Amino acid sequence: KSCLKVCLMAINFKNISKSYGDHLVLDNINTSFKEGQTTVIVGSSGCGKSTLLRCINLLEIPESGTLEVDDRSVNFKDKLNSKELLEIRKKTGMVFQSFNLFPHLTALQNVTEAPIYVQKKDKNEAIKEAKELLAKVGLSHKEDTFPNRLSGGQAQRVAIARALAVNPYFLLLDEPTSALDPELEAEVLKVILSLAKEKKSMIIVTHNMNFARKIADRILFLDKGVIAFDGLVDEFFNSQNERIKSFISAMDI
Repeated sequence: KSCLKVCLMAINFKNISKSYGDHLVLDNINTSFKEGQTTVIVGSSGCGKSTLLRCINLLEIPESGTLEVDDRSVNFKDKLNSKELLEIRKKTGMVFQSFNLFPHLTALQNVTEAPIYVQKKDKNEAIKEAKELLAKVGLSHKEDTFPNRLSGGQAQRVAIARALAVNPYFLLLDEPTSALDPELEAEVLKVILSLAKEKKSMIIVTHNMNFARKIADRILFLDKGVIAFDGLVDEFFNSQNERIKSFISAMDI
C-alpha cells in the first residue's frame, strides 16, 4: 500500500442500480467502504445485500452508476473489458457461503494457487505464507487434506486463508457461516473476529445479528433495494425506527 495510512483506500458506489429482469434489486445506491473498517450488511432475504457485495468485485454488473476502487473507476454505462475486471478484482478477496474450494487440491494448494499462478509469486514464498495463514486459522494439521475430508467449518477457514493469500485491500464475506451448524459456525466466527481485531478491512453479509453486533464498526441495513440505515452498531440496535425494530425482532435478538 504505497501511501501507507496517509491516504486510506476506499470503495465508492455512486448511483448504483441493479435489476434481475423486471425486479429492481439495488435502487440508486450511494455509499463508501473505508480501509481498516468492518462493515456488516444486514437486511431481510431478497433485500439486495449479497448483490451489493458481489457488485464490489464485479461478480454482478450493475446497469448504471459508478464504482471507484482505489485509483480505478468504472462507469457501468460503458462496456467493461477483462483487464478492467481483473484490476478491480485484484483489490479484493471473496469468501463464499458454499466455500468454493478446488476439490482436486489440498488445503495448502488451495491457498497457494492464486499467489503462484495469478500473482506469479515465488513458489517457496507462497508456500511459506500459505502455511502461516493456515496456522492463523488453526489448520496447520490439515495442510495436506483434500476438501472432501474437511468439515464445513474447516473448509470455510481454508477459504478465508485462500482469500487472505492474495493480500487483498478488502475481504468480502457473503454469509460465511450460513451453511454451517452452530458448533462449526463458532469456529469460523472466531477467526473472522480475530481479523476484525487486527483491523482487516472487511465487508460482511450476515443474518447472524449477535455476530454483527460483536464484530461491526458499522452497520449497513438494506430494505427493498435502498439503504435504510448506515451508521454505528449501537445506533442500529437501539434505533426507534419501526422498520429497524421489526427487523431486529424478527431476527430473534
